[in-house]
Amino acid sequence: MRKFCALLALIITLGCGALLAGCSETEAEVAVDENFPALVDTRGTEVKMNTVFTLKGNEVTYNMNTRRIVCVFGSQDVVAFGVKLLAYESSTETTGYESFYEGATKLQDGQPFSEEEILSFDPELIFVNQNMSNDNIETLNKIAPTIPLYTDSDDFSVRLNYIGSILGLEESARTLIEYADGLKDKMLAEMRSYGLQDKTLTIFTYLGNISIVPERGWFMNTIIYDYLGVKRLDNVREFMQDESGSVYEPISAENLRNYEGDLVMFAGFGEKKITTYVSENEGWKMLKAVKEDRVGVIDLTPYAQKGVILLYNQYYQIMQALKTAAKITD
Repeated sequence: MRKFCALLALIITLGCGALLAGCSETEAEVAVDENFPALVDTRGTEVKMNTVFTLKGNEVTYNMNTRRIVCVFGSQDVVAFGVKLLAYESSTETTGYESFYEGATKLQDGQPFSEEEILSFDPELIFVNQNMSNDNIETLNKIAPTIPLYTDSDDFSVRLNYIGSILGLEESARTLIEYADGLKDKMLAEMRSYGLQDKTLTIFTYLGNISIVPERGWFMNTIIYDYLGVKRLDNVREFMQDESGSVYEPISAENLRNYEGDLVMFAGFGEKKITTYVSENEGWKMLKAVKEDRVGVIDLTPYAQKGVILLYNQYYQIMQALKTAAKITD
């Protein structure tokens, strides 16, 4: 697990340029939903103290109405409430979401944080990763009340209701949950209208060798295989869930065809096109989907995090890639 997390962090940090020489230099576009709920921070300005037991079981007392908030984790959900931040996590890319982060500063140190840097913002509330160590949380608690947010949960209702209860913005949480559920239902209906619900899908990637995107760590897999119920071959499922070997286990050119589903997607790290290291691979050339020019391309990087403001772009990119893989034209 530690080995996987270290590699995932390296991928997110370095991205396409450092790890994937030969990939497209163009940046992936961000699809923004004009119908995203335009929420405002409805909290009062008076001090309103509240005490909670955190996900770690610690008792924390804080001002529910404070505007002096730093997110070391989870800002993509918090800003959806219309809450303005002092600072947000270094791993977050705000392109396409600038309005949510207006006036906020991106933290420079994310390993996992710089005590001096966070102290410089004079925060009154700090949000962190649920999996942060108790020692690090205690360090931050000396600066300001520190509350871990759900990290592992893929359930938007769980994550958003929790934030809503912390900030006293329960009604806003319900609005955001309805929005997330609506996007899911809309995409399910669209997928069924194209007859894709019974197709198997394989998502290949390249990290030194052609492989299959592992299940852990990429929210894309949750959307595709859990939320939407897309199927996959048994050997593909086993490959994705197997953590006994190295992450991104190489698949030989001779064996690639054995993992090909009805639909094929290629997932890159920021690039729009399939890297030449893949397109020139003899095994790749033999895939039926490649011969028929129906490989959907998806950018992995938006799926390293899960936040309600990211959801539309995540769904949109998946749907476009699925339509390409199925040779569906509007």
